[in-house]
Amino acid sequence: MRILFMLSLLLLSIASYSCQLVVRMENFNPESRLTPNKSWKGIDVELIQKLLMQAGCQFSIIELPWARSLDMLANGEIDMMINVTKTKEREASFNFIGPIRNEVIVLATDAETPVILSNITDILKLEKPIAVQRGSFYGPVIEKLRLSKAGKDNFVQVIDNDTKILLMRAGRISGFLEAKRNLTIGPERIARYEGIWFHPLIIHQSPVYFALSKKSVKAPLFKRIQSAFKANDVLQ
Repeated sequence: MRILFMLSLLLLSIASYSCQLVVRMENFNPESRLTPNKSWKGIDVELIQKLLMQAGCQFSIIELPWARSLDMLANGEIDMMINVTKTKEREASFNFIGPIRNEVIVLATDAETPVILSNITDILKLEKPIAVQRGSFYGPVIEKLRLSKAGKDNFVQVIDNDTKILLMRAGRISGFLEAKRNLTIGPERIARYEGIWFHPLIIHQSPVYFALSKKSVKAPLFKRIQSAFKANDVLQ
């Protein structure tokens, strides 16, 4: 009986310290990319790997569009995302760990036809609309413009990053909102941003975080992952 009791304690201990998470990614270099042999590489993959390894967790990756991912995270269908801005609305469904980095949003346009902006509201004066990714947060000023009567025709919502670029190259938009880090690192690694210029005006900047579903990642496990982040700087 004593052996069975000790064995049960051991099994409970193992169960309490093991975890398997489903993490959302997008095939979008340099943050994360799917290699020909179906393995994931990139800056964000390394950050997640380091954090979850420290927490004693394993993970699998699923590739999903951004807006759909947010809905699935809120419903507990996936467990974790990266580079999520913290908002009051999101805090109702997600727990946040971080920050990971400071994200700066700028307006990317065709290098041959750069736009002139003195302030953010000048977006309303552009000849063509600008593209934004559905479900993304670009700051309170952009949110106000998007919802205003004057700005309703100045924004086009798309489901992924590549669609923004395709629309611009086809001449259907004036540009698209993008994280500055993608535009400064990307051209050195891939041809996606070739011929793209970005305006120096900062549209929005804020810290971004790991976001974990409150439905699927219960409080003890969240605290364990949070402690792993605090105990070791996963950004180093």
